[in-house]
Amino acid sequence: MTGARASIAEPRMIPVDTNIPLRLTQIGHPHRQAALDTLQLLAERDQEQFSIAPQSLYEMYVVCTRPASANGFGMSARLASIEISAIKSLFEVLPETSQVYATWEGLVAKYDSTGKQAHDVRLVALMLQHRVSKLLTFNDGDFRRFSEIQPLNPFEVLAAAPG
Repeated sequence: MTGARASIAEPRMIPVDTNIPLRLTQIGHPHRQAALDTLQLLAERDQEQFSIAPQSLYEMYVVCTRPASANGFGMSARLASIEISAIKSLFEVLPETSQVYATWEGLVAKYDSTGKQAHDVRLVALMLQHRVSKLLTFNDGDFRRFSEIQPLNPFEVLAAAPG
């Protein structure tokens, strides 16, 4: 090249919501294959890379260790830690930043968020701090109200993929 610099494309990053690694953990869950197929499709077709928020790892640990009678997986702390380690090996962990809280406060006010919705707002705040706009989630309806991001439901991604 004469005088021109080769442009190197930055890797694209899509965070995954807590329900994606939870489905990967549940071998018999009917959504597991859709999660796997979507991750593979987006990685191969669109060169996407995937990340996870620390918050999602906490939430995953809670679900894994909660009793099955309380809608959990009933795992021991040791087994849940092994599952978390496996997920961390698959997804880049997005580091917390000092501005997440201030961004969260602004979003809570903007969207008049209450109760459990505040967890979703925190994930969106972290995404904004890392300048990522897509989120892979089975709960896309919970995130459609945020104009700053684009939730991607694995079933919709797969249905839109060329046959």
